[in-house]
Amino acid sequence: EPSYLPGVSLFPAWLSGVSESFQKEYPPVRHQMNVEKAREHLELARQELGLDEFPPLMMLAGDTPISLLSAEYYQQLFRKNLGLEFRIDVQIFKQRLEKMRQGEFDIVLSGWGPDYNDVLTYGDLFSSWNLQNRGRYDSPEMDSWIRIAQSELDPQKRMDAFGEIQRLLYEDVVILPMYERGFSFVVDSRLQNFRRRSVGPEVDYNYAYID
Repeated sequence: EPSYLPGVSLFPAWLSGVSESFQKEYPPVRHQMNVEKAREHLELARQELGLDEFPPLMMLAGDTPISLLSAEYYQQLFRKNLGLEFRIDVQIFKQRLEKMRQGEFDIVLSGWGPDYNDVLTYGDLFSSWNLQNRGRYDSPEMDSWIRIAQSELDPQKRMDAFGEIQRLLYEDVVILPMYERGFSFVVDSRLQNFRRRSVGPEVDYNYAYID
């Protein structure tokens, strides 16, 4: 997709920090593929769990074209490099949400649309009390930083807390960012004063007019 950006963090590129973009002030550490290291950790996990081999894992995905392509890509990637088998469970949007709510998955391909223009709209998603935390990640350290981000009045200290949240998400591999969704438009030159937004409807025509 021409308007998509590579996903490098839970926090998208357009979110603001204290004086610049959040990603510029707190550069995310990017996940690097290291197949040999992954195989080593996988073998350690197999031994720790007392398994002869790993059973097939369930990958929950939506029924959109890009979701299906992504699921098939990761299925082949893990099979080729790690010998892991993923069974893809394709569901319509409503049913996918229900299966996420019930925890009926090992890995899920999912996204998040912001509710408001602030880093917290993403930053509290993985608190232990957030109902959107479908993987049930539970970290007292994460909860502590989120509570600071929710209550701190000093802008710098507040953003520092979000920086720590970003660090924990990377270190604990809570998510693997894939992409930031975007939209491209072809606009007639006569259309004036329409607005594009990152939060809410992609296009706002409330003040638009034809010249």
